[in-house]
Amino acid sequence: MAQPHLGGVLRLRALPQLPEPVASHRHPLLPVTLLHTRGLFAYPNGSSAPVPDLAESVERVGPTAHLIRLRADVRWDTSPARAVTAHDVVRGLKRLCAPHHTSTALPYFLSTIRGMTAYRDGHPATLRTAADLAEHAAAHDIAGVRALDGRTVLVELLHPAAEFADLLALPCAAPAPAEYDAFLPDSREARHNLRSTGPYRVALVTGDAVRLEHNPAWRAASDPVRARVPGSVLVSALDDDPHLDLTGERVVGRDECSPLLGVDYLALNPRGPLRDRVVRSAVAGAVRRGAHWLVPPDAGAPPDDAAPPERGPLLLPPPLTLTMIHPDTPEGYDTAVAVAAELMAAGLDVLARALPQAEHAALLADRSRAEAGEWDLLLGTWLPDWARGNARAFLLPLCHSTGVANPGGHGLARADALVEAALAAQDDPERAGAAAREAQRLVLDEAVVVPLRHRRPLLPHARADVRNLRVLEAFGGVADLSAVLVPEQCADEREPTGLQV
Repeated sequence: MAQPHLGGVLRLRALPQLPEPVASHRHPLLPVTLLHTRGLFAYPNGSSAPVPDLAESVERVGPTAHLIRLRADVRWDTSPARAVTAHDVVRGLKRLCAPHHTSTALPYFLSTIRGMTAYRDGHPATLRTAADLAEHAAAHDIAGVRALDGRTVLVELLHPAAEFADLLALPCAAPAPAEYDAFLPDSREARHNLRSTGPYRVALVTGDAVRLEHNPAWRAASDPVRARVPGSVLVSALDDDPHLDLTGERVVGRDECSPLLGVDYLALNPRGPLRDRVVRSAVAGAVRRGAHWLVPPDAGAPPDDAAPPERGPLLLPPPLTLTMIHPDTPEGYDTAVAVAAELMAAGLDVLARALPQAEHAALLADRSRAEAGEWDLLLGTWLPDWARGNARAFLLPLCHSTGVANPGGHGLARADALVEAALAAQDDPERAGAAAREAQRLVLDEAVVVPLRHRRPLLPHARADVRNLRVLEAFGGVADLSAVLVPEQCADEREPTGLQV
C-alpha cells in the first residue's frame, strides 16, 4: 500500500459551488470553507469547547457585554497582505443580516445579540445593489456590536448566553474584508473574489472545479487551531476516483468520535391537504418513531426521565395524496422509503421527490415554497452546531415559528414565547428546561414536526487509503480536511478524468 504523503493534492467530489462564508451554514462545501475562513473562535480537533482564534482575548465587562481583542498577526490574502480588523468583524455581522441571503443560522444571532433584529429589519425594500448595501451599512449600526478601535470589538447580548463563543465560531459570522462591499452577499462575483484568513486560499473557480492552494499570508504561529497538511485541494463533480466524496455518501460505523447527537424528523406543511390539525395528527400517528422529543436528552432539555408526548390516534380520511421531499442521499432515500411505506399502509398515497443537498437546504430557508404548496411532507436531519448545552440549536430551528429546519411553520405564539423564555433563562436551568419542554409539547401536539430518531453525524465516504479523517465536534459534525493525509500515488498534480483546469 502506498504511504500517505504530506503536501499532496486532496481531491473532493462535490458540486464546485464554494459559497461566500456568510452563506456557508449547512452548505455541502462547509468543510472546504473551513480551510480558508477563520472566525473569532474555533474548535481544535477533538474538542467540543471553542477557543479564541482571531480573538486574542475575551473579557466579560458586564452581565451581557464582552470585550474582544483581536490578534495582531492575522492577515487577509490581499496584495499587500492586510491585517484583519475590528471593522471587518462588524462588517461580517452586518453582512449576515443583509436581505439578499438568509442564513439558516441567523435566528441564533437575532435572538442573542442586542440590536441585530432591528438592524436586519431596517434594510429598505428599495435596496438593490452592492453599493446600496454598503451605503446602508456605513450609515447604520448594530446597537450591540461596536468597533472601539482597529483591534477591539464590544459585543452586547440580549441576555446571558453560555454559547456566545459557539455562535461567533460559526463561519457565517466570520469577518468580511472591505473588498466584499463591492459585491452582494454570496453573489457570483463574491464567490469569484473570496479572500482568505485561513491556511488555504481560493486559487481557481470555474464551472467545473474549485482549487485551493496554500495561503502565503497565513502563518502557523498565528493560528492556534489548524494544521495545513494537503498541498492543495481540488473540488470537482467530475472526479471518478476522489479521496473524499461530499455528495451524500456516508460511511456507517465511523461516527463514534463525535459526541454530537442530532434528530431525523418529518415536517408537515400546515396548508393544503394537511391544514387540519386532526389530519396532521393522524399522519404523525401513522409514522413509527424511535424518538419522542425533538431536543435530544443530552442537550439539556428535556431530562431523560421526562414523559414523552402522547401519539395521536390513527384516523386518516380517504383519499389523501401527499408530496414528500427528502434529501438525495442514501440515508434520505432509506428513510423516505420506510416513512412512505408506513403512510401507504395507513391508506395514503405518497409521491416522494429527492432533492440534492444544496437544493434541500435552499428549501429549508424558503418558507414561500411551503406557502405555495410545493410540498406536504419534508424529511430532514438537524445536527447541532455545537456540542455543549445545545438545546438552543434545536429549539430555534425546530420549535420556533421562524425555525429554518421546519419551513412549514406553525404560527403558535405561545410556543414562540416559551422558546424565547427558555433562551432568556439560561441562568435558571430548571425554569429554562420547563419552558423548553412545554414548547416542544405544543409543537408536537400541533403535529407540524415529528421526531423520527436521534443519531450522530457520519463521515463522508473516503477511500480506504486516506488517513487522519476526523469529524469536528461542531458545525453539525462536518469533516476536518486540514490534517487529511492522501496516498503518495495521488500526490502529483493529475486532474480527475474529464476535467481540465
